[in-house]
Amino acid sequence: MTAQLLALDKVSVRYASRRSPAVGDVTLSIEPGRTLGIVGESGCGKSTLAKAVMGLVPVSMGSLHFLGRDITRMTPRQRLQAQIGMQIVFQDPQSSLDPRMRTRDLITEPLVIAGRPSAGVAESMADQVGLPRDALGSLPHELSGGQRQRIAIARALAASPQLLVLDEPTSALDLSVQAQILNLLMDLQREHRLGYLFISHDMAVIRHVADDVAVMFRGQIVEQGAAAEVLEAPRHIYSQELMRSALSGQATPAVESLT
Repeated sequence: MTAQLLALDKVSVRYASRRSPAVGDVTLSIEPGRTLGIVGESGCGKSTLAKAVMGLVPVSMGSLHFLGRDITRMTPRQRLQAQIGMQIVFQDPQSSLDPRMRTRDLITEPLVIAGRPSAGVAESMADQVGLPRDALGSLPHELSGGQRQRIAIARALAASPQLLVLDEPTSALDLSVQAQILNLLMDLQREHRLGYLFISHDMAVIRHVADDVAVMFRGQIVEQGAAAEVLEAPRHIYSQELMRSALSGQATPAVESLT
């Protein structure tokens, strides 16, 4: 039986400003070398789920295991060491990268924080993600959007992770650059047998990259399974409307119409 990289068991996240959970009772898992795509309309809880996985928002209920260890209620220091093999790439590299730091330092910062050697890592990572080495001395604003996202990916890879959380990693990019970044991510996955938690509202992207798909609606997973099954023959009414809207090019249906 293949060991799970990440396993969530009935995970919930609550905000004081909301009556209902932002994420409610979510159970899912990811195995090495596989991509789990999380889809759903804006505001359904996808990004909150990603933040909960990374420890950026607290889990109210349930448990989260990474490489077999329950990291849900570790102290920040314990969790930093336990989940060094789990990294995140955000939607907008312009806002997720410190504008005062040079590319070289951005890439190696996770290693410095973890107390690991960083000599030569920036050059190696730049080569892996197709970033020119002369960009290592640049500030983020001096580079293109695609180059900034390559920095974010190189930064995530620097710690030799087993799992990447990818929160809309291509939606802020031009279409041609999107394709380059997606191909890069898929090549890196094959080379390193990475597991991906891939969050996107773009069904074409999910169809291209995902092995498995989970559909979120109002903070809950309403359907999950093999990508071909969920995308081609969805069972839940919300999943059906989501796929129908994607095919027609329309906006995601209003939640009121599905209650």
